[in-house]
Amino acid sequence: MTSRLSFTLGFSMMFLILGGLPVYAVDLDAELSSKGIPEKPTFRFVETAFVDYHNGGKLRDLLSQQNKSISFLADSSNPSVKALISRVNNNLAHELKTPTRITDMTVDYHASIVGNNNSATIDYSLTLVPTISNYTVGKYSGDTTVIDAGWMGISLSGPVVIKTTKYGDVDIGRLEGVVNKILPNLDITDLHSQQLLDQDLIDSSSLVKQPVSNWQHLFDPSYIITETSGWGYNGSKIAITTYTVGESLIGVAQNTIINTADFTADKNYEIQTVQHASSATIQIDGHANLTVLQGQMTFTTTPQSDDVNLTPSTGLSIQMIYAMAGFGIVVAIGIFVWSNKKMKESLNKEKDTVQHPAFQYEERKHWADRFDENKNNSEEKKVKRSAI
Repeated sequence: MTSRLSFTLGFSMMFLILGGLPVYAVDLDAELSSKGIPEKPTFRFVETAFVDYHNGGKLRDLLSQQNKSISFLADSSNPSVKALISRVNNNLAHELKTPTRITDMTVDYHASIVGNNNSATIDYSLTLVPTISNYTVGKYSGDTTVIDAGWMGISLSGPVVIKTTKYGDVDIGRLEGVVNKILPNLDITDLHSQQLLDQDLIDSSSLVKQPVSNWQHLFDPSYIITETSGWGYNGSKIAITTYTVGESLIGVAQNTIINTADFTADKNYEIQTVQHASSATIQIDGHANLTVLQGQMTFTTTPQSDDVNLTPSTGLSIQMIYAMAGFGIVVAIGIFVWSNKKMKESLNKEKDTVQHPAFQYEERKHWADRFDENKNNSEEKKVKRSAI
C-alpha cells in the first residue's frame, strides 16, 4: 500500500512539474482584410515532455511498452464545438474587451505517448481554426482602417471537453485528456493531481503581451497573386504588410524553454519539457502599423501609403532593398559569366593537350622479342669474325 501511494504521488509530482511551466507555446498564422471579410486564423498549441526512467522501476514497467495515440477532427456540427465557440466569444467580449467574434471553428487534436527502455515521450498538439468576424473597428483619419489585434490573445481556463464517437469525452485543454484517454488504468488520486487539472494549455496571451517593438514587419507594395481574392480584391495588384514575431527573428530574443526536474518514487526519475517560443505571422492588406489605442493592441492600415520611401523594420527603405536585390542579381550574373568563360578555357586547353601532346610514348615490345634481337646481333658478330 505504501509503495503504491509513493508511486502514485511520484507520478503526480511528475505532472505537477509539467503543469507548473509558463504559458504554453502557440503558433499563429492569419490574414486580415481591411474590408472586414471573415477570416480563418490558425492557432496551434504544442507541448512535449520526456520522461527518463533509465534506472528502471515501476514507471518503466508502465511506459516502456507504450505506443498509443489519439487523434480526431471536429467542427461546429458537433454540439461541444459550438459550446467551445461560445466560451471563446465570452473570453473575447469580457476578458479581452475586443469586438471580434467567432462564427465557426474546426478542432484538430493529436496526443501520443511512446516509450522505450530508458524514456518515454509525451506529445500534445491542438490546432484551432476559428472563423472570425467584426475584427475591423472602423475608420480613423480618412482612409485608415483600425483592425482589432486583441483577439490573438485568447485563453481558456478549466476543462475543454469535446465529445467524440471513437474516444468519448476528451478534455483537449489540459493534460488530463492525454492521461485519461491513453493511460486509463493509471490511478492518480493524490491531491497534487488537481494542480495538473488546473493547468490550461489553450493560451495564446503571450502574443499580445509582446511589446510592439518585438514585432517586425515588411511592406510589399506590389503583392500580385491569385490568392488576393481572400482580401476581397479578386486577384488584382494590392499592397501587403506582413508582421511577424517569434523565435526565428533577428535581434529579438525568443529562446526555447527547457525545464528539467528530478523526483523519487520507487526509483529516481527525471522529466524534461521542451517549449519553443510562441510565434505569429499576420498579413494585412495595405500599409499597416501595429500600435496600442486606448490600451488595446490594434493594426491601422491604409490602402496605399503616399510615402514611396516606406521603411520596414530592417531600417532600409523599400527602394534601397530593391536596389540591393538588383545589384545582387547583377553580381551573380557577372560571376556566372566569368565562371562559364573560365570553364570553356579550361576545356579547350585540355582538348589541345590531347590532340598535340608535349611528349610521345616509346613503342613497347614484348619480352620475347629481346631474345630475337639478341640472336640477330650475335649472328652479325659471327659473320664479321669469319670475314677476318
